[in-house]
Amino acid sequence: MYSAILIIQYISIAALFMEGWVVFKKWNSKLHSYLFFAIIANLVNNVGYLFELKAHSLDNYLTALQLSYFGRVWTGFALFLFIMELCRKKIPYIVKIALAGFNAATYVVVLTLRSNTLYYTDTDFRMHGDFPVLHHGNGIWHTLYMGVLVCCIVVGITILLIEWNKEKDKAIKKRMTIVLFAMLTESLFFLLQIFGPKNLTDYYDFTMLGSALGTLLMLSAIFQYNLLNTQQLAKDFILDTMSESIVATDDSDGIIYFNKPAEELFPEIENTQSEIVSRLKKAVSENKPLPINEKIYTARTAELYKGDLLSGIIYVLHDNTDLYHMQSGLKQEVGRQTERANRLSLEMMIALSKAVDAKDHYTNGHSSRVAEYSAEIARRMGKSQAEQEKIFEMGLVHDIGKIGVSEEIINKTSRLTDEEFSQIKKHTVIGYDILQSISEMPDLAIGARWHHERYNGKGYPDGLAGEEIPEEARIICVADCYDAMTSTRTYSKPRTQEAVRAEIIRCTGSQFDPEAAAIMIQMIDDDKDYKMCEQGGGLVWKNRDKLKLIVDPSDK
Repeated sequence: MYSAILIIQYISIAALFMEGWVVFKKWNSKLHSYLFFAIIANLVNNVGYLFELKAHSLDNYLTALQLSYFGRVWTGFALFLFIMELCRKKIPYIVKIALAGFNAATYVVVLTLRSNTLYYTDTDFRMHGDFPVLHHGNGIWHTLYMGVLVCCIVVGITILLIEWNKEKDKAIKKRMTIVLFAMLTESLFFLLQIFGPKNLTDYYDFTMLGSALGTLLMLSAIFQYNLLNTQQLAKDFILDTMSESIVATDDSDGIIYFNKPAEELFPEIENTQSEIVSRLKKAVSENKPLPINEKIYTARTAELYKGDLLSGIIYVLHDNTDLYHMQSGLKQEVGRQTERANRLSLEMMIALSKAVDAKDHYTNGHSSRVAEYSAEIARRMGKSQAEQEKIFEMGLVHDIGKIGVSEEIINKTSRLTDEEFSQIKKHTVIGYDILQSISEMPDLAIGARWHHERYNGKGYPDGLAGEEIPEEARIICVADCYDAMTSTRTYSKPRTQEAVRAEIIRCTGSQFDPEAAAIMIQMIDDDKDYKMCEQGGGLVWKNRDKLKLIVDPSDK
């Protein structure tokens, strides 16, 4: 029996090493950080317990116990953070600090248990055969620690169950199921250790066996169900309701996401993933149409990056049946194909802007209005039609980085904390990183990164000043602020036209580029009926009828 338990410990430690190595190699997000934290804490706990099993004196046993608790006090905390991040639930900063402080205090109590009775009372060390056993009573801090741990477990599993029940994506639900089983398994053995018969729990800590089984389940989720891949990245980019079929793959050509049109196009997609990906890759590499169900589709791709790491590929299938059945000449056919491809690009940008606006219930249409105002400012500055269109596109996606900001912060009605505001400020860099990966439109990221820079150098994220700020960003800045002041927000109501005009004048030269601000004032003065606002729709760009691309996806 003793040898079997030692073998279980060795296997558990080896599995934790393997899991930690896999997470470390794929480490690129906060989710990975929390999981790695939990693995290291669990590993220290298991190593310490192995030394406990081999102890033959009270001093050796207590030293091993203190080593074990160096990991044990943090294991539950780390898993709680991991579950909250997996379920996209924000933990208040004060709660994190309180839990971390409590765990640190618990370890201090364990380190000094030889000189106090806060954690253990009436300790009595004995050897029962090969098993070292420490008989003890439970002190007040031990009871408090167990209560906090149980609360974290109950809250974590409850939230995981709720999110699992709400999840519609089958692949994600499978991964969450494995994680749920792992958490339930570890919790079951934890309860067994607390409430089980003393003649068993005195000889063996069943939480160690639960840890080993939970680790094996997590390894299954990592290897079999791609727990650590960026499955949500494609969803953040593409709306399920788009007319085109979308298939997203990871860096190993495994399908991690597909929308409803793609499922209708490939009903067998879950069972024939490699075959479908092979067909898509061949169609793209050979630049040939893809015939499916008596229709002909064009396949296009975009690379997905997270930081500098390639996370996967998005395949976009567009129905070009009519195009390939046309009897017109080659020139007309090429022109139509180019126009449809450009329309698809703009539709995707509009869809992305709507995805961002949808996160904030109070800013519906904000991105399209900013695009309109920016393009009209550019027109009045004497910019060419191509330059106006470029600024229009930048305006559409200037806030795309808000995809990476919590909805709780975006929709918060009260004053933001410093930490929450720092999270909001990150949307400029997140948006820049996302849009930079679109190699065909390298300038698209300019507006996203620098539209919150101030002319006096006190903006963010880079503190640029004056003409250091790209001109397009200076234009979008004043358009963005104008729409914020004339729209309903979580924190304010629309201002009067006079108040908005006065504010722009006040901030000219400090926040706004003087030339762009002066033109914005002209536009306000020309808007006698105050139609340039949220209710008016913001359609002010005089050259929008010259736009060769289809602006509204529903306008065919």
